[in-house]
Parts: sequence; C-alpha cells; structure tokens
Amino acid sequence: MTTSSRWEEFKISMQPRIKEWKFMLRRMRESPLSIAGIAIIVGFIIIALLAPVLAPPTNSDPFIIPSDDEISKLDPTPIPPSTKHLFGTTGIHQYDIYYACIWGTITAFRVGITTVAISLIIGLTVGVAAAYYGGMADEVLMRFTDIIIAFPGLILAMALVIAIPSTFSLNISLILTVILGLTVLFMFLKRVNMKITAPLLIIFIVALVSLFNPINLDFNINRLDKVLIALWLIGWPSYARVIRGEVLRVKNEDFVEAAKAAGASDLRIVMKHLLPNSIYPVLIMASLDTGSIVLTAAALSFLGLGAPTNYADWGQIIQRSQTWIYAGGNLVRNMHVFLIPGIFIFVFVLGWNLLGDAFRDVLDPTLRRR
Repeated sequence: MTTSSRWEEFKISMQPRIKEWKFMLRRMRESPLSIAGIAIIVGFIIIALLAPVLAPPTNSDPFIIPSDDEISKLDPTPIPPSTKHLFGTTGIHQYDIYYACIWGTITAFRVGITTVAISLIIGLTVGVAAAYYGGMADEVLMRFTDIIIAFPGLILAMALVIAIPSTFSLNISLILTVILGLTVLFMFLKRVNMKITAPLLIIFIVALVSLFNPINLDFNINRLDKVLIALWLIGWPSYARVIRGEVLRVKNEDFVEAAKAAGASDLRIVMKHLLPNSIYPVLIMASLDTGSIVLTAAALSFLGLGAPTNYADWGQIIQRSQTWIYAGGNLVRNMHVFLIPGIFIFVFVLGWNLLGDAFRDVLDPTLRRR
C-alpha cells in the first residue's frame, strides 16, 4: 500500500470524527453559558501567562509574596487599595494582595488541573480494572473505594495533610517487589497465561537486585505539595465508581465481544473500545470538579493547613483577614483583604462550572441531540 493510499484511507476513517467535532463546537458556540465559561477560563489563563509582566517578581521564588515590613512596624493594620498597592495589603506583614492574586492564579491552575488529572488517572485505572475483570478484583477494589468515600472529603484531606511527613524516603525495592507480587497474584487469580515480556523481566531483575542492595529516594515536600497529595488521594473514588458503571454497561456490547473473538489483548479492548465509549460522563465530572477542588484547597489554606505562610495563594490571603473580620468597626475599611481574593475564587470556580455545564450539554448523549 502506497503512502498516498494510506493517507486517503486515514482521511476517510477520520471523517466521522471530524463531523462529530464540528457538531460539538457548533453546540458550544450556540450556548451563551459555555461562551461565558470559556471566556472566564481564558481570561485566567492570560493572567497566569502574563504574571511576570503584571506583577514582576521581587524574590528568587516568584510565588513568595513581597511584604513592606517598614510600614508594618509603624502601622500593622491593612492598607487600603492605592497606586502603590493596587489591591491593598493584608496588615501585620503588609503582604501585597495584588501580587498574591496574580500569582495565586497559577497556584489555582496547578491545584485544580494536576489534582483532577492524577485523580482521573487513578480513578480510571481502578474503575476499569474492577469492571472489566470482575470477580475478586471487583470486590476488593470497590470495597476499598467505598472506604475512602465513607469519610468526609475535607476532614480526610485535613487528616492526610497533617499525617504526610515533610521528609520521607521511598523504598524502590519494596515498591517493585509489591508490583511483581501483585502481577503474579493477578495471573494466579485470573488463570492468565501471561508471557514473560521484557518490562516484566526488567522489573523482576531490578526487584531481585534491590532486595540485596536497597534503593531509597529521599523527598522534601512543602505544605502545598501535601495538599496536592491529599487531594489526589481523596479525589479518585468518585471517578472510579462512575467509570465502573459505564464499563459494565459497555463491555457486553457486540463490538467488544467481536474484539475478544478476534484475539485483541485486554489493553487494546480497554483503550480502543471501552474507554472511548464510556469516558464522557467522567470528563464532565472532571470539568465540574476542578472548581470544587480549588475551593477545597482554599478551605485548607484558610484553616492554616494549606500553602506556606507567605506563598501566593488565594485561600491564605483570606485566612489573613480573620483578625480584621472580627475587628467590628473596621470591617468596611478592611474588607478588601477578604473581598478581592474571594472574588478571584468565585469567578474562577464559576468559570469551571459554566464550562462543565457546556461539556455536559455537548457530551451527554441524552441531552446533545435535543
């Protein structure tokens, strides 16, 4: 087969997908809410990209909020918005709220997108494995998922942030041994005649060598990294349950049975047939969860369990307003300390919620053709 004929065959095979993508884009253009959500998210992306221009860094670490300690010694109360401090300062150490809000946009994207991405990967892996293989694998994985869901998310996140050490050593030999043991256990339970592939052989050799010569990796993590890890650990169960239900619905369809009869591997069946026909509800959940995850991270910062003390984070700036909220008569004068970062959080979460609603209208098969 020549290159030109392959290209023609590829174009013909892509025509249905291109037609579907055009339909999805047209539906999104017809929805004012989706346009508003996209505009808000694009606006925050522009702020994040232009952060070094909008708020030039004053430290080697650009996420460290500049402070005006000279003024703080004379007057510890918050400074209202002015030409020098566009959004005012927090008081005490006089942290610049404008700088914190601009660079806090990058922190919000980091928290929201990375948490959703990693939680989605874990949830998809657990949910697909439980639904596709069933039996004992399904029982063990889903009962563990139920245990995680049984705890209130914010309470569990707080406990994990406190429990995760700032410095820890990762035993690579132990991890490789566990992976190898789980692989052998899976082969035994499913009676799988798995071939000894190169990756499996490499893992076995490295695990065997590392048992006699342990390999340890030392990590130092800050409080924001602890928040991310905690959110990863509590975020995946909802995705696992949804994708499990979708895969159970799809896996008995004729095209999946035909792929099995043709001798397709489990990985190919999952990637080519199961995920493309079951992932849309999970993607809708992920877009809606991005905003709620940022809210959870802000709540942890407000409780003093989030980002480091002088780190650019919206929730921490609001946490610094507690003293002035309780000050009574000075509430109106000092309201910029919590109002401005609160508006940033509100608009950011609103943008993701509107975008999630647009994805639901476009991707949900029960709504899209109305």
